[in-house]
Amino acid sequence: MKAKDIMSKDIVTVSPSIGIREIYSILKKTRYGGIPVVDKDRKILGMVTKSEILSVFLPDYFDLLGENIIYIDDFGTLDEEFENMPSFELFIVEDIMKKGSVTVEEDVSLLKVVAVMKKYNVRRILVAKDNVLKGMITRGDICKAFFEENGDK
Repeated sequence: MKAKDIMSKDIVTVSPSIGIREIYSILKKTRYGGIPVVDKDRKILGMVTKSEILSVFLPDYFDLLGENIIYIDDFGTLDEEFENMPSFELFIVEDIMKKGSVTVEEDVSLLKVVAVMKKYNVRRILVAKDNVLKGMITRGDICKAFFEENGDK
């Protein structure tokens, strides 16, 4: 089985210039965890996920705390800063998206898709040719292919 056999072709995409509130609405409506960001020619620019949206709330230096973050109970001044945070309308997808994306070609085997997803620890992978989006495969698509379509073999 190949990537093209199980990929979703009719996928929702967004441009880098839409607002963060709009991307949240799209994620909520579609129940997707992430959406590809493409230009007018469907060239892949990146991916925006719920994780990137949530990162807007946290200062960059929180990454330095690593696992020690779980020991902090009182965020003090940070809680006050959050209350005075600029409007979400100031953020656009281009500000928060992961630039680039893990991709595979249409003709790669399903096992290679799984291996690439595992290596890069991603939940969804874009299928592309010359960096032009052709489709997307999620972990659910792979499980369905293995367990439902191949269950009787």
